[in-house]
Amino acid sequence: MKTILFINDGSTAASSAAKLTFQIARDVQAEILIVQTYYQATTVPVKVLAGGRGATIGGKREAEQIYRLLQRLNEGQAGFQPSISLIELPLANAADVAAVALRANCWMIVSGYSKTSADQQPLNFQSLLNRLQCPLLLVPDCWEGESIRRVTYMADLRYCRLNIMRYLTGWALASRASLSLAHFSKEGLAPIVESYGVQLFGEIAKQLPPCPLTFNNIPERDIHRALDVLVNGLHADLMVLVNHRFHFEQIMGGRLNGQIPEGLAVPVLLFPM
Repeated sequence: MKTILFINDGSTAASSAAKLTFQIARDVQAEILIVQTYYQATTVPVKVLAGGRGATIGGKREAEQIYRLLQRLNEGQAGFQPSISLIELPLANAADVAAVALRANCWMIVSGYSKTSADQQPLNFQSLLNRLQCPLLLVPDCWEGESIRRVTYMADLRYCRLNIMRYLTGWALASRASLSLAHFSKEGLAPIVESYGVQLFGEIAKQLPPCPLTFNNIPERDIHRALDVLVNGLHADLMVLVNHRFHFEQIMGGRLNGQIPEGLAVPVLLFPM
């Protein structure tokens, strides 16, 4: 069974990110492993995996009692109910979380993402992403959605990675979402002709299971304007990028530095290299 690791850092974005984690886990039938990276005060009985140090729920963090929140969501649902486990790793760094993810063979890692400076982020997301073997889903604190319905993978079609498309197709089918491959030419390369783009996209689609799959050839040369078109014009509610590739470099400014680009007010799924 797949495992989704949820990072509970006690931030303002944790609650909405946890709700999305639960929905994804139900869709793909995965278990949820909560890694709690901050101290709490009052001990309550919960299931703790080997290596944990006892679960605690703090009275001052009523809104951030993520374990209880997920359990309540589970109780109110028919059908598949994800197994929920918790490990406490107070003040964990990127290497600590990456080690847990590797041992658990995680399918995805999810965390909330706040508009704070890099030195205020509880965890260095760039350092974490550099160490992972699975994608990292960052959910901004401004996001108020409940589920993912329109997934957009932004790439130069000539460098589209088939393994990522297969991953996204599997998720889209499980969650009844649509998947779009948005072509934006790599900086320094000429735009592709529409007919060639459609032909190349067709060759990629033949290697994927049938699903609601579309191709968008973005003519806009400014990547931030293109991002605005995708999110606000085409209503993408999940953007997909690849660590240290050209679109990630342009949109994120080279690294995850604790600041969400203004045009990226939806969850972003980041694949390691």
